[in-house]
Amino acid sequence: MSGTGKLHGAERFFIPPAAIENAVITLPLTELCIPAQAEQLLTAYASMLGTEDKRIAAAILCSWIAGICGAKYALLTAADPLAQSLCLNNMSVQLIRTEGYPEFAFPIHNQRESISEQSGNEKDISDELGRFYRNDMRPIIAALAEASQTSAVMLWKQIYNQLYTFMEEDALAARSACHRNQVIGQFQAAHWKLKPEVFGLRRNPFCITPKFRRDPELPHELISVKATCCLAYKLRTDHDYCGGCPIL
Repeated sequence: MSGTGKLHGAERFFIPPAAIENAVITLPLTELCIPAQAEQLLTAYASMLGTEDKRIAAAILCSWIAGICGAKYALLTAADPLAQSLCLNNMSVQLIRTEGYPEFAFPIHNQRESISEQSGNEKDISDELGRFYRNDMRPIIAALAEASQTSAVMLWKQIYNQLYTFMEEDALAARSACHRNQVIGQFQAAHWKLKPEVFGLRRNPFCITPKFRRDPELPHELISVKATCCLAYKLRTDHDYCGGCPIL
């Protein structure tokens, strides 16, 4: 990603180039901070998933919301001024019906560039991430936690699961082992140093020492263990735990 006036690779983070016209629900992210509005979205999403359990809906929704967080981090790392476009009062959440499981999209209202230049250094990235999580993500997580009667820390860990997946994808695509280690180290430095209060918790839910286990399908490969169970196994009787599930 680079400062060219366009958010490159946005589809990876569930950010479409424009709002989806046939969305079932469209809400400004500011309204998702209201527990009653969050509950309405979770109720609709749970029904489309084939469950009445809003806890499952909230957990899976947070894995989608992680796309915003992943895009924010990627833009900050690239020193792209478009990072300032990703904020609470400049985005919406859209619930979209598909032939398979429903999906979410998070369109940007206005792609605006920051007045100040982004340096991309470690301290600036961590400081900006702290403000982002405190001011933009924390109100959403608090509303979803209340609406679904789920602990906020578990929802934060759902976000971390997906963030870690994004990082693993970037590491695998790295051009060398040195660059791969740099990707991993930069990710950990930026997220592990966040203060617990930006999440409204006593501990940073992203400060998790990676754990690995043998891939049951590819015994010679290692897979990372998730920070928390994604609860996807509860949606279908024929759906088993993921290989990286911490319950196993």
